Amino acid sequence: MKHLTVVLRTSALIALSIALAAVSYGQNRERFGISAKAGGINSVIGRVLVKRTGQSSQEDLSAKDDLTSGDVVTTRGGSRVEVLLNPGSYLRVTENSEFELTDNSLNNLQLRFIKGSAIVEATGTDDLRLQIRIVTDQTRFTIVRRGVYRINVLPGSTELLVQKGRVLVDGQQAMIKGGTKITFHQGSSFTAKLTRKDRDEFDDWSKERGEFLARANERLSIRTLNSYLFDSGWDSGFYSSSRFGLWTYSPFAGGFTFFPFRYGWSSPYGHNYGRCGWLGYGFGGNGYFGPVIVSAPPGGYGGSSGSGGSSGGWGSGGSTGGGSGSGSGSTVAAPPSVSPSRPSQAGPAAPDPGGRPRTRDPL
Repeated sequence: MKHLTVVLRTSALIALSIALAAVSYGQNRERFGISAKAGGINSVIGRVLVKRTGQSSQEDLSAKDDLTSGDVVTTRGGSRVEVLLNPGSYLRVTENSEFELTDNSLNNLQLRFIKGSAIVEATGTDDLRLQIRIVTDQTRFTIVRRGVYRINVLPGSTELLVQKGRVLVDGQQAMIKGGTKITFHQGSSFTAKLTRKDRDEFDDWSKERGEFLARANERLSIRTLNSYLFDSGWDSGFYSSSRFGLWTYSPFAGGFTFFPFRYGWSSPYGHNYGRCGWLGYGFGGNGYFGPVIVSAPPGGYGGSSGSGGSSGGWGSGGSTGGGSGSGSGSTVAAPPSVSPSRPSQAGPAAPDPGGRPRTRDPL
């Protein structure tokens, strides 16, 4: 009997440890609040399943999960999922679809679509060159410019709808431009102009999500971004892994939005990512000296740092650090200019097209 009691207590402790680990994972993702990785799940509607690399069975996917290279995702009827790609680009997949995140590295990002429909929203500046590889049974192509790209994988054929942007198709020298629909079937391709009949409710939902997440960027606090940097213990190495910016948690959105390291980023759906900055070094409070985000106003960069903090001047969210900045006053170097190439105080939150519960931003 005594032995049975010990076994039961041990089992209970193991179960409690597993539960606490699961809770801790969710809390840490929100607490750290920043990421420069591809594969984060940003929104789940309905039932979405994932088959992890090396596993034979599927498991439910939630908005707190991350995908790694080789994971295969399946959406059931009435479900949708939004995935964070390289910082600034989103993948949205509708019901009855299946895809694989073949490679989640930022320098060699690749997706393989097996069936169904998906939309890639690639944000950026006008002349920024991207590299998002897409593979289906009928074709391979690379997204190289900011834009909106829909992929429909049908039995025996693939449709690529370039609403905006530029695509390079393997084996073709000419770049596919916006307003074009190209169908790949049995080794041949057929090109046509997009019409209103090529749009549906999935396209409308993706547009709403894109505009909503861009608005969430406006409500980011530079002070909170720097607290994320401090809590996560990241160093300047993350800057080299994400040249353009980072994903950051937004209580307004109940998920992650994009924070660019340059001014001039915008969603291809038409809304600007106006809250931006660059990475410098300074004091972030509590004696912490390390990477800090310095905000920048539209039209220029500037800022100063001292022993008390850094400032770049953007309203209540435009200062970082713990004091008045009355130290040495050394200049924080601005990033190179771009060739055309948590808390909110901004009023009530807009409805979330992703259907996820949100909390009101605290001060």
